[in-house]
Amino acid sequence: MYDLPDLDRFVEVRPGLYRCTIIWPVAAGVEVPVSTFLVKGDIPHDWVLIDSGAPMQVDTLLKAIDQVLTHEKDSIRYICITHAHIDHTGAASALLEKYPSSKVVIHEDEKPFICDGKSFRSITSDTWTFTLLKHFSHESNVKLPHDRTLALRDGDKWEFEHVLRLVETQGHTPGSVSYLHIPSRSIMVGDAIMNIAAFPILSKIPCISGPMAMSTCHWGNAMKAIEKITTLKDDVDTVFPAHDYNTDGIHIQKVHEFHFPPSNL
Repeated sequence: MYDLPDLDRFVEVRPGLYRCTIIWPVAAGVEVPVSTFLVKGDIPHDWVLIDSGAPMQVDTLLKAIDQVLTHEKDSIRYICITHAHIDHTGAASALLEKYPSSKVVIHEDEKPFICDGKSFRSITSDTWTFTLLKHFSHESNVKLPHDRTLALRDGDKWEFEHVLRLVETQGHTPGSVSYLHIPSRSIMVGDAIMNIAAFPILSKIPCISGPMAMSTCHWGNAMKAIEKITTLKDDVDTVFPAHDYNTDGIHIQKVHEFHFPPSNL
């Protein structure tokens, strides 16, 4: 059913950038692909992971990582989280335990949701969709120690800034971000953009869209986030959503055409 070369394993999709897609059974008859990314540092044996899947995917993800990090000195230095939803933070605690010197990178505004147990259900939204449906959403129970996190904002300096740049793309959540892999001109956008079927039960044909409305805290800001991504075309060729049926991401021009459709006049 899923013809993805990176299903349950990491595949190099760009030089130094690897993707692993694991299927998440959200509800009866509804399965969603969830992608995580490994980034090779420029120092031998240093790696960065972007997002960490859903809780039921932990064992599969750890096994997939082990198949890439085969040298005894290989280590994940940072786990970069796009946002603190359940399907992006599932293996964070297990990874911090497995790699004792690693830290989780998170936006400052997202830190309360991953360190202090704050619920997304406490957020006041600009849409009735989130306001009504937030009470039925899956909540993460991950609670990380503050001293194992690194909170960043746009433009902040950090150890891997020459390889991976944090880009603020708030809207889906208060502190959701994207990560720009500078060497390959690729950006991992989390849920800011999706590329799954409009009706996943009936089809697996990719369809570019914004984030899922029922779990998006501020729709107006989410649309501004997509617009911001389109402005990065001088630095970005490929957009990689966390939920994607495409095997090779989305060209930045396609995202621009989605957000700014040509006039029919």
